[in-house]
Amino acid sequence: MAEKYVFSEGLFTLKNLRSLGAAAILEVAIAVGVAGILIWQQLHPAPPPPPIQSASLEIPPNPPPPPPPPPRNVPTPQPPQPQPLSEVPPIPTPIPTPNAVPVQPPSPPPIPTSRPPNQDSIMAEFQASMRAAIDAAKVYPKEAVMAGETGTVTVSFDYVNGVVSNIHVDRSSGSRAIDKSAMQAVQKAAMPPKPAELAGVGHFVILVNYSLGG
Repeated sequence: MAEKYVFSEGLFTLKNLRSLGAAAILEVAIAVGVAGILIWQQLHPAPPPPPIQSASLEIPPNPPPPPPPPPRNVPTPQPPQPQPLSEVPPIPTPIPTPNAVPVQPPSPPPIPTSRPPNQDSIMAEFQASMRAAIDAAKVYPKEAVMAGETGTVTVSFDYVNGVVSNIHVDRSSGSRAIDKSAMQAVQKAAMPPKPAELAGVGHFVILVNYSLGG
């Protein structure tokens, strides 16, 4: 029984030593942790708190001063009053007298004609000269002489700058040979020079007569 008691006491002492060692280690660890925290706080001080920002206050502008009161004893302007219309006296109209002669408007100036007064006579003389030149150049066709054919041919043509062109038979004599001879006579005739008064005239009509024994 004595040996068993001794063994139990030895076991109890060993457990106590282990408990004390663990407690000592725990205290050392706590002390080291606290010392580490203090050192870290000294090396890393806490940042200063941010400055307190005061809210900016906007001061409203002063209100405009009230308008000055209107001066006293000032008459209020009155709107313009319409002016009455005055009667316009009638305009007296002249009374025509029975013996008054109406005023005639001036006569317009005479309208100038396209031809001068003596152009017709100049045209007649020039046509007679051309007819004489054609008669001098015409040849009576033999077949018309043998057949006893006669007649008058109305021939029209242009005469510009001494040149005859566009010869036409406006009215036939009834004989083809006489009509052809009249056109050839107009082409071969030595036409007289055109007068200056007929410078603007270029178309002419001439009667060419064919008669036997004349």
